[in-house]
Amino acid sequence: MNRVDEFVQIYNDLDKEIKKVLKLDKYISHMKALDIVAKKSDIIARNLDVLKQYARLRNCIVHDTVSGIEEPIAIPLQEVVERYKSILKRFKNPLTVYDICTHRSKVLVASQNSLVIDVMQAMESLLISRVPIIEKENVVGLFNGNVLIYYLASTKKCLISNNTVMNELKEFTNLDCHRKEQFDFVDKTLNVYDAEKYFKKTNKNNHKLVALFITSDGTRKGKLLGVLTEWDVFNKID
Repeated sequence: MNRVDEFVQIYNDLDKEIKKVLKLDKYISHMKALDIVAKKSDIIARNLDVLKQYARLRNCIVHDTVSGIEEPIAIPLQEVVERYKSILKRFKNPLTVYDICTHRSKVLVASQNSLVIDVMQAMESLLISRVPIIEKENVVGLFNGNVLIYYLASTKKCLISNNTVMNELKEFTNLDCHRKEQFDFVDKTLNVYDAEKYFKKTNKNNHKLVALFITSDGTRKGKLLGVLTEWDVFNKID
């Protein structure tokens, strides 16, 4: 299939998919269908201007001709075809948080029995600022630099021994104890664009969301499947 035929086929497939998903009349124009679906689909909304340009290009290819010339009036660049194809793919199969998160197998975690000094050394080595604390694969807390500060301030001891374990810091690692940070639990099927909206909001105490824990049932009771940060969302989408 040449680029022209492939481009036109993508247009037809996208038009059919949009109208099927939204149950629109098949006679509604493609441009109007794009405007309607853009209100419900982030991938379409983000690419609306481009998709309208592609629609106009398709109309030129299909309807406009030059007298005495059988070839199409325009031939899309390969980059255009690939982008068009990618948008169609993402519309049909939306990118989920599980697609771009750090999967459980690659997440540094700790248990309540983990030595604090070992966790800190691993964090320094891997350049990680937060470590989930789990019990039977359920997230029960989180360790970061602030936890250490609050612990030392409360005990009035500027000391963590080689035998100090996470359980001794439990009062400060509890997810609800973090003073300026917020953590949410979500299902693996959550759309990445909906996840992006999570990170743009703050809660009633003006806490900032710093991570989404992806679990088997989307709640704290579910097993940890992965972790999604704001960096993942704004650097891996598209």
